[in-house]
Amino acid sequence: MSFQFIYLLILFLFINSNIALSQVEIVGDQNFTIVQNDDSINMPFFSNEDIHNSNESINRAVIVIHGMNRNADDYYNSIYSIAANNGLLSETIIIAPQFLITLDLNYWELDSSIVFWSGTTPWLSGGQSNSTSNHPRDYEISSFTIMDSLISHILYVFPNLQDITLVGNSAGGQYVNRYAAGSGQNAQGKIDYIISAPSSYLYFDENRYTEYQFPLFWGIPEDCGDYNEYKYGLENLNDYMSIMGTDSIRQRYSRRKIKYLIGTNDTGGTQDCQSMVQGSNRFERAIIYFNYIQNYFGSQIIYNHKLALVSEIGHNYDGIFSSECGENAIFNIDGCEQFTEFIYPESNFTVNENSGEYPLLISFIDQSVSGTHPISQLIWGIDSELIYSNGNMDYLFSYPGVFDISMTAIDLVGFSDTVYFESLVSIDTLYGDIDWDTQITNNDVYMILNHSNECDTLSILKQQTGDVSGNQNLTPFDASLILQFLDGNLNTLPIIHSENFPALGNLQAPVVSGSEGEIITIPVNLVNADNVFSFLVSLEIDSSRIGSVSIYDNAIADLGFVVEYNYNDEELLIISGASANALHGDVQLFDLYVIINQFNDGGITIDSDELLLNETVITQDYSIEINQTLATHDFKLPTKISLGNNFPNPFNSNTYIKYALDQDENIRISIIDLQGRLIKVLFNGPQSRGEKYINWDGTNASGISARSGIYFCTLETQYKKISKKMLFLQ
Repeated sequence: MSFQFIYLLILFLFINSNIALSQVEIVGDQNFTIVQNDDSINMPFFSNEDIHNSNESINRAVIVIHGMNRNADDYYNSIYSIAANNGLLSETIIIAPQFLITLDLNYWELDSSIVFWSGTTPWLSGGQSNSTSNHPRDYEISSFTIMDSLISHILYVFPNLQDITLVGNSAGGQYVNRYAAGSGQNAQGKIDYIISAPSSYLYFDENRYTEYQFPLFWGIPEDCGDYNEYKYGLENLNDYMSIMGTDSIRQRYSRRKIKYLIGTNDTGGTQDCQSMVQGSNRFERAIIYFNYIQNYFGSQIIYNHKLALVSEIGHNYDGIFSSECGENAIFNIDGCEQFTEFIYPESNFTVNENSGEYPLLISFIDQSVSGTHPISQLIWGIDSELIYSNGNMDYLFSYPGVFDISMTAIDLVGFSDTVYFESLVSIDTLYGDIDWDTQITNNDVYMILNHSNECDTLSILKQQTGDVSGNQNLTPFDASLILQFLDGNLNTLPIIHSENFPALGNLQAPVVSGSEGEIITIPVNLVNADNVFSFLVSLEIDSSRIGSVSIYDNAIADLGFVVEYNYNDEELLIISGASANALHGDVQLFDLYVIINQFNDGGITIDSDELLLNETVITQDYSIEINQTLATHDFKLPTKISLGNNFPNPFNSNTYIKYALDQDENIRISIIDLQGRLIKVLFNGPQSRGEKYINWDGTNASGISARSGIYFCTLETQYKKISKKMLFLQ
């Protein structure tokens, strides 16, 4: 950065700071007196009329509020010129109040009746005036109370007033924004408010914009702890605003007739964090605020609140006021289409095609037409998905269905239009392809079985895709039909007549015995089966007495059945299976493994909740009875070798296995799965006599965790081999 640039920057800041902090060049030539309890103070102002003398020809009042520099004379002259150029002076009273500060009193040596504020900003949010030892005053008063009194006064003095326009720019715009929210001065409904180019606005809840991208989203800002305190929000209100209360403030502001003016080149503004969370500059803040009030109050707010963007104007009060929209807002002079003939955007689009097999890429061509303001964002609605774009869009339809398509066009100030086409896109259904990968595979079978046993509930659309039997319900039989299709037994899916697959069979009720803490094996058999392609069995498990549950399905898997099971939170064990080939006669469906926590008195019963064969519901009273056998848990040293039960069992991380030798021996301890495959060797070599412990952490020889299920711990010597069952649960 060059020295010359730094010098110019410092000079610029110095000059502008002096402008803001220098005394006013001229003090108002009239005073408005406010009396309280026989005490009085005076407010200087400029006006084209004596506000104490009635004039029946006056039917309009314009009260203009200056900016931070308190140059009320310049603001007065700007409004006066507009009224004169349009022949409105004879019927209009123009009043420009002047909110002076201590610097002005000292420079102009003003008398002790003149109201003043100690800083440059308290007056713009309704703050109290000051009384100091150097400048004592009879009392202190809110700048908003002064405005309430001034409006009441002119209504009384000028009986034919029909319209009162309160207009403020920059700091004056902030004043009008807060006053419109907090004042109880209704003025018989005659007031219009004009908020021009303020550096910040009053927000009505804790939300601010999250990103300057349309549509705007709202959230809690970070790293600005007091962003929602008054004058920026409704926390810690000052005395004047507290009297009104937050609910009244919100309601009043929504009912006010307000017009907002902002120059499109007004890209400056205060940089404090409270302002920055409202936007990065004045132009953005105006756009964001107008979107905000629509979001907060609802779209009906636009009937009372309107926004005009003044082209190619920066932070220039005279340029704003004298523009077509400024003159329209202040004097109701025709010419501002943004206020009088506002045109909404018109949303529309076409597609290059609208039907076919998935995956299908469709191009959506935007044909929207801008209204008064340019379109800032398009929102496409496809099924339940929302997609944001600035123009045309390509979308890949990766699953079947009939899709409604909508598109919303949003313009710069938040106005929008939506076009909606019902059932515009139709994507063909490949029945049986539940995972929508364009192929029918075994994975679709697993998805149906896991849906049937309530392990993984499928969406309605996926259920419809998988319902290849056409009975409006997804069952293991649909998985069987897919397997038959994959094996070539069926030519097409879906089938037409599912009633051609009747099934018969019953479960055989076993009686078994076991001890607490041991794994009990229960065979579950289907007898007198006929034409059974699929099954679903539900068993009621008493979890207070049965500690763990698992199944082993090798026997039926060897017959071509795919089996899945789930033990759910409702204490139901649901087992579903399907095959391309039918079962006939008597067959074992699976082995049920349980560990009993406690028998208490008597045995334990496991009842069947449901038996479904193909799509036939089998009505049967089926119960498994488990009786307690006497068992000793004392471990005694054997004459040769002994292998005890592991502890804990079942386990999910580590289990300890006790064994004993009566002499020194070469041994091998290994873990085997139900298929007889070696999982891990825990020990292999010479071992001394005595009782020993060894642990297994549930991993295989590569250190990878094994799958949940039944495993065997095997102890081998040269002459003997002993195995014990264990249940590993991840």
